[in-house]
Amino acid sequence: MAMTINAETIKRMADEVGEETLTLLLNVFSDELEQYQRQLSEQPSIKQVREISHAIKSSAASFGADDLADMAQECESRVKQGQDDWIVDHLPEFRQMVEGMAVQYKRLASHDNPVNSLF
Repeated sequence: MAMTINAETIKRMADEVGEETLTLLLNVFSDELEQYQRQLSEQPSIKQVREISHAIKSSAASFGADDLADMAQECESRVKQGQDDWIVDHLPEFRQMVEGMAVQYKRLASHDNPVNSLF
């Protein structure tokens, strides 16, 4: 499953905060995703999945991780609907998405000019 980073969102962030701050923010976001991935790997309760999904949903959207934001929204919605079996079945996919995006954002932050590397 190839997930992409929304380049327009990253460009907008760079315009708002500058390249240096963007790099810092990309690293912070990547670190957060790594932390969430660890939590998701430790057999979380359904309540914990809901909390993690909620946290990821808005931050992922802010950072242009649109596919991850959509998956987090879906997980949160399914928990609210009491569809625990769906969560159990899709937790490995969600965990993999979180891990994959953490790697991509860490890689993006390592570029001298993250915005240009996306275009």
